[in-house]
Amino acid sequence: MLQFHTASYADKALFPSYSKHFAYEYFFSYVALWADAIGITICKTDTALYMHLEEDDCFLLPITENLPKAMAELEQHCQESGQRFHLECVPSEEAKQLEAMGYKIEHVRSLDDYLYDSQKLIKLSGRKLQSKRNHISQFERNYTYSVRSLSTPEMREECYRMASTTWLESKDCDTKEIKDELGALKRAFDHWDELGFVGMLVCVDHHLTAFTVGEIIDDKMAIVHFEKGDTSYIGIYSVINQLFVSQYLSDVTYVNRQEDAGVEGLRKAKLSYKPDLMVEKYRVTKQ
Repeated sequence: MLQFHTASYADKALFPSYSKHFAYEYFFSYVALWADAIGITICKTDTALYMHLEEDDCFLLPITENLPKAMAELEQHCQESGQRFHLECVPSEEAKQLEAMGYKIEHVRSLDDYLYDSQKLIKLSGRKLQSKRNHISQFERNYTYSVRSLSTPEMREECYRMASTTWLESKDCDTKEIKDELGALKRAFDHWDELGFVGMLVCVDHHLTAFTVGEIIDDKMAIVHFEKGDTSYIGIYSVINQLFVSQYLSDVTYVNRQEDAGVEGLRKAKLSYKPDLMVEKYRVTKQ
């Protein structure tokens, strides 16, 4: 049987350092941030790197150069261990390969990642993005603001305090979703240098108003992991989105802003930026 363990930062080298899939679950940062929340464990063999998600009782696509061999190894593990053979978040190219191998595939729309051309997010040209330009203009007329890098632990601690206070005041502090996201954010800030993250904050009249955290994978893709703002400042999300991409991600082709999780408001917001590419993800099971 495969022997799974919780990933450490020493395992980072096992993960891709380039954007082969464009799906954000296949990078080390996903495991580092969310392992505690959803019970992610990994196993490395000569064939593949395997990931299991305890909360959903599923595997991700094996990271391998030999997909048929990896799937056979995973099937054997499931037979011997009694674990459910069930894969989630499988990118479309590999899903089609697995379908040809006899597996059943099902598109899961709520897990699709939204990718945007970085230059489009900076320029916001055209009629379809007029509302975003209007939001930014309104913000700039109404507020005096400054922008800073999340370069020091003190700045990151201040952002964490803002996030935890804002969320816990406006939502049920016992909800698992909020606690999980705060835990992931704390891990991002505590292991900033090891994860290689970049980030910035926006202050209005010296008051912390928004922050964002991202990761540059390579020249093809960056990932936005967190973006939080005080919505009492009209236009704050349009402003920090544009500023972050223009100042930190302008040399990257695509910005991955992750999935909408089936949340109607989040889907509407992500679609409003007119994604240039959707990373379709599939569920894979045996026929």
